Amino acid sequence: MYYVRISVYPALAVLAAGLAFGLLSALVAARKLFFLAGATPHSALLAALLAILVTGSMNTSAYISTIVVTVLLVYMAGYMIFSGVEPDIATSVLVSFSASTSVILAYYAKTTAGGADITSIVFGDPLLVSSWEAWIAVVTALAVCILVVLSYREQIYLGVERDLAKITGMPVWLHDLIFFTMVGVVVSTMVQIVGFVLEHVLILLPGAAASMYARSAREAILLSVSTALIAAGLGLILSLMLGLSPAGATGLVMLLIYVAFVAKSR
Repeated sequence: MYYVRISVYPALAVLAAGLAFGLLSALVAARKLFFLAGATPHSALLAALLAILVTGSMNTSAYISTIVVTVLLVYMAGYMIFSGVEPDIATSVLVSFSASTSVILAYYAKTTAGGADITSIVFGDPLLVSSWEAWIAVVTALAVCILVVLSYREQIYLGVERDLAKITGMPVWLHDLIFFTMVGVVVSTMVQIVGFVLEHVLILLPGAAASMYARSAREAILLSVSTALIAAGLGLILSLMLGLSPAGATGLVMLLIYVAFVAKSR
């Protein structure tokens, strides 16, 4: 049982995170919402800290409340964008609120609920994930797979010709809702596994790297998922072999992959 807990569940959680972020990053690149995507982990951090203050630890109820609060915060920014506000401005509002409030909550969480959960949320440690956390990550990744398969054409179309999509009668609000829901759910469920810091890397670089070489939307998604999975898998292996932080090792591998893509494209 000890061997399974150490090897299987972290691997499941890390690979699920790589799959979910790889898919999401491809859509982020297609819709050109890098700034917003990079800001959403701040919302997950805020929601997780609030959950810790309320429940005292990152238990099941805390996970649920983290997801709900994160999605609502992302919806706020999404509604502003849907209403015509520039994405950068809407994102700036989200970051300002989330970052400021997180600092306040982090102080109280550290003094009243202990600092262990805060450290895990900020830096991540997949080696400590429980079985139910690993399965939550797997279910989240599978749900994202289904939603991407069903709507990736529309999501990419919105990134290329949003105004034309409105004119042609496409339910833009529905696909915006799907996109912002996926972003909110993924960053909130994975924050305990990969950490607040690494989420910035995984939600941005796979899609950015794939966009350099992809000749079609399908190829971009496959490249984004492949690079994210490779980074997640190698990061976990290196962390076990060299005694490194899994989140840090994964981030460095993903960065090296991105640099390799840049060098090869020149």
